Amino acid sequence: MPGLPMHAVGGGATPSELDEVLSKIGHWLASTLGRAKLVYVRKEVVEEPELGPEVSQVGLHEVLVERLRARGIERLYKFQYEAYKAISAGRDVFLVSGAATGKTEAFVIPLLDRALKEGARSAVIYPTKALARDQLARFLSYTVPFLLRMDVLDGDTPEKERARIYANPPHLLITNPDMIHFSLPRSGKFRRLLSGVRALVLDEAHVYEGSFGSHVRMIMERLKAFLGPDIQFVASSATIGNPNELGELLFDRPVQVIEGRPRRRGIAYHALVSSGLLSRWTVAARLIYVASRLGLRCLTFVDSQQMCEVVARIARREGAHVMVHRAGLLREERREVEDKLRSGELDGVVATPTLELGIDIGSLDAVIMAAPPPSYARYLQRAGRAGRRDRPGYIFTVLADDPIDAYYERRPERFFEQELTPVVFEPYNEEVAKIHLVALAMERGGRLKLDALPKSWEGALELCLKEGYAVLKAGWLLLTRKAYREFRAYSLRSAGREVRIIEAATGARVGTRSLPMALHDLHPGAIYLHQGRTYEVERLDLERYVAYVKRMPDDLPFYTRPLYNVEVSGLALSANRRAHGVEVAYGSGTITKTVWAYVIRHLYGGEEGLAEPAPLVPLDESVSWSFRTKLLVARYGEAAQPEAIHALEHAIIHAARPVVGAGLNDLGGVSYPTGHIVIYDATPGGSGLAKLLFKRLEKAHEIARDILANCDCEDGCPRCIYDPFCGNNNRVLSRKGALKLIEAVLRGEVRAPIGLDVMGEAGLP
Repeated sequence: MPGLPMHAVGGGATPSELDEVLSKIGHWLASTLGRAKLVYVRKEVVEEPELGPEVSQVGLHEVLVERLRARGIERLYKFQYEAYKAISAGRDVFLVSGAATGKTEAFVIPLLDRALKEGARSAVIYPTKALARDQLARFLSYTVPFLLRMDVLDGDTPEKERARIYANPPHLLITNPDMIHFSLPRSGKFRRLLSGVRALVLDEAHVYEGSFGSHVRMIMERLKAFLGPDIQFVASSATIGNPNELGELLFDRPVQVIEGRPRRRGIAYHALVSSGLLSRWTVAARLIYVASRLGLRCLTFVDSQQMCEVVARIARREGAHVMVHRAGLLREERREVEDKLRSGELDGVVATPTLELGIDIGSLDAVIMAAPPPSYARYLQRAGRAGRRDRPGYIFTVLADDPIDAYYERRPERFFEQELTPVVFEPYNEEVAKIHLVALAMERGGRLKLDALPKSWEGALELCLKEGYAVLKAGWLLLTRKAYREFRAYSLRSAGREVRIIEAATGARVGTRSLPMALHDLHPGAIYLHQGRTYEVERLDLERYVAYVKRMPDDLPFYTRPLYNVEVSGLALSANRRAHGVEVAYGSGTITKTVWAYVIRHLYGGEEGLAEPAPLVPLDESVSWSFRTKLLVARYGEAAQPEAIHALEHAIIHAARPVVGAGLNDLGGVSYPTGHIVIYDATPGGSGLAKLLFKRLEKAHEIARDILANCDCEDGCPRCIYDPFCGNNNRVLSRKGALKLIEAVLRGEVRAPIGLDVMGEAGLP
């Protein structure tokens, strides 16, 4: 592992090195699941980080020295001391260190020292309310009551508490991006509270990717405009591949990078598990059950909200007591899950990345990943949640019938030798910037002089005017009532509008889902799973952004997959290059998704070989949604067999996952008989992944060739070119045709001009 001291014998741990838990799980896999097996195990041993000076020799305030010693901290780690010196000197800093390695202390100690010595005030920003509240008790343990004030201010803070905080601003304000975004334009008291802050800390900064990163970048720009250019920035993150670049993306200025350890001290076993003939969801669920019987408390990660529900349902059927933690749940539901896991009432939790962060949910023994995470940095972050101080941690990653999984099953050592792909986002996502332009004008009473518009926000201005959020008059931008009315309709966690899910019979709110993924999960007839409950979507109203659902029997063992068409229009390409001779261009375009039917699949798999295929149900009326995003266009010859170019599109998108750190839903694609392939960011406005793929397309070509060449199927299967999210249900595909085409590309034989003139006036034909 990059940066990880791994101990392995013969490429993996030998049977004699496996402890009793792994031996039992390996035996269980072999004896009960047929071909399912442990295919590779690595033993990781992490030593104590390099020590720095004693706390009494650093120059800290005597109260802080006393409190650190009371917590058993006699010496700082070397990286903590380096952080103390840099932050105390007023430099912008980016701290990089793994879970439970002391990175929080690296920024808290200098901030508290400055507060004790000078009365200086700082704000620490966490990506979620739960994490912010989780950290308050930790911060309080480093000082004494009444000497320093620390408070959490978020949407859940009672009015009485808010009044106290506004009247007596704390030395350390703990909050979240949403609170800043919505309160700056609407609360004079909040603006006064922030006005004396000298330093801003973004903790868990690695989560600020895609549209969320674009939102936070805009918030930082608004804070610079409000607090002045001398505001100090500090970021703290788990191990990532581009801290310098991410720091500059977030703050628009250089940062000093200080690195700690990628993982906590101790022993961990990293195991790759082949699912054999079963689905990855079934194997992950059974691993939860077996681990719980062995006394291990588990956290299981699934990157899809609906598959998260599927794994939890199967695990409960096996006999494990688990609950779900994911976006789209009501706040009360998430807190209930966290409390029950912390108290030991649950065997485990099945979660989307919502629990990837350091929320206190008690000690965990094992992490199960139902699929390899979008990036290796995300793998390290999730793996870091496993293990207690006196016991090993176990990390299981399930490999199934998937092109990238098959690639790692053939070459397991490459899984642990992956580079740390950059955390990226579009710094000026126009769909995001328009929301912050509205907020910036609100902060100034609903009007903004055009010469005060931040650089590069011109595209956002055009969108605001086009969509009726503002008008121009005498050099001023004036907000309309529509801007105020719809300001809260946009979530910082996405660039698309939120769709509310309402139970039609009762009017009760079930949850939310952001567009464009809401089109996949909430089209008419879709089966929607929520905390073990099953619903059917009766109607999707995209004018009011509401989906109406009705309850179904909760033991219904089926789910739905949409079939859809994709149209690309309005191309505006701004850069081009050649990759293995193939001309590729990058820019923006409009994507229109139209769901016209859906397929009904069995929840537990086992449909292969059945006489009747999975039912295909056409919609009475198709549903469409359009969004502007970033994309790349490449041309693989002047003409191509539809089977070959479609299969190559799938293979390149699969290959892009380890190359740019993309999840299954992060990139979409469409191919054409003209030989063109378009790969687009599935995030409105762009996520930065298509841009990164544009720069790294050669690597994707090489992995795509490996995927296509090393499958032993006849001419296409789930292990090479099938895609579970293919809009036309994996029809018209040829592995052999795609292999022939990519091998010609790698030999430099494909050099067709990109031929924008053949794309038509609006876009591709």
